[in-house]
Amino acid sequence: MRFGSIYWLILFLALPFIWMLKSRQKPMAIPHPDIVLKVGDEVSGSVRFKVLLPKMLRILAIALLILSLMRPQKGFVSDTTNKSGVDIMVAFDVSSSMMAEDLYPNRIVAAKKVLADFINARPNDRLGLIVFGSQSYLQCPLTNDRKTLLSFLKDIRIGMAEDGTAIGMAIGNGVKRLKDSPAKTKLILLLTDGDNNAGAIDPETAARLAASYNIKIYAIGIGDPNGSPIPIIDPFGRKFGRKNYARDVDGNILLTKMDTEGLKKIAGITDGNYFVASNADKFSEIMKKIDQLEKTRFESMLPLAFEERYMVFAFPAFILLIIELLIRRRWVGVS
Repeated sequence: MRFGSIYWLILFLALPFIWMLKSRQKPMAIPHPDIVLKVGDEVSGSVRFKVLLPKMLRILAIALLILSLMRPQKGFVSDTTNKSGVDIMVAFDVSSSMMAEDLYPNRIVAAKKVLADFINARPNDRLGLIVFGSQSYLQCPLTNDRKTLLSFLKDIRIGMAEDGTAIGMAIGNGVKRLKDSPAKTKLILLLTDGDNNAGAIDPETAARLAASYNIKIYAIGIGDPNGSPIPIIDPFGRKFGRKNYARDVDGNILLTKMDTEGLKKIAGITDGNYFVASNADKFSEIMKKIDQLEKTRFESMLPLAFEERYMVFAFPAFILLIIELLIRRRWVGVS
């Protein structure tokens, strides 16, 4: 227990003077004073108790009110406004190549599972979600609401932003959402398995824009850097058979293409980092590493907001004043 306004303590010095003033007041009238004459000292003592009890209750109520004015506080909670925390926009690739099965059961399902664990590990930060293919859309704005964010993550599917890989557009969209953030650390977490082949913004240009706003990019290349076959899917996301893969005009199976050097470059421009998640276990390790890199540095700087507990004293004071009033009117017989 602590007090937010300790200076109200000086009012306790006035309580003895209040008691003295109340004691010097003219004695309250008793409806039948002749009872005292007939019964004697025993009744006289009872009458004195009736007179003193309301005074005692009022003094005690005043003392409790002074304690409530001193703003008693207990415990603390993290500031949910996150003004000194970390804001993270996740840019999630939803192109058809994310159906590749080098991560079990495929890249997009594995990425969603690992990202969900990452979201649950960041209770004090705001996170948002962008999906991109040949277009880039905001899936969920920056929020502290984990339940809502995870619901939007669950709804992500292949093709919802058209096919293609517009990395520059995704970064630009992330910058738009983060540039005015008051957070001390602003990150774009780029999850992709390809190279930039769509969009009006070059990834390096977008990365320099991010750097100008002190936004770091952590780029994660998902899947085997050497490539993997891409299953053919229907408009509902279902595969056309077990061995139906995308092929070129000559009938050769197409492999995904990851721009390792390009992803390294855009991460380096923003003083971020690049990782390769060639399997699910490594992907999980990478996300844990990013979590530690950006959590330990700022966690102790989160502002604290103490919980106000003034009602612990104010409510009993209110009850005592009501009891005092009832005693004066019903028992002692005065207003």
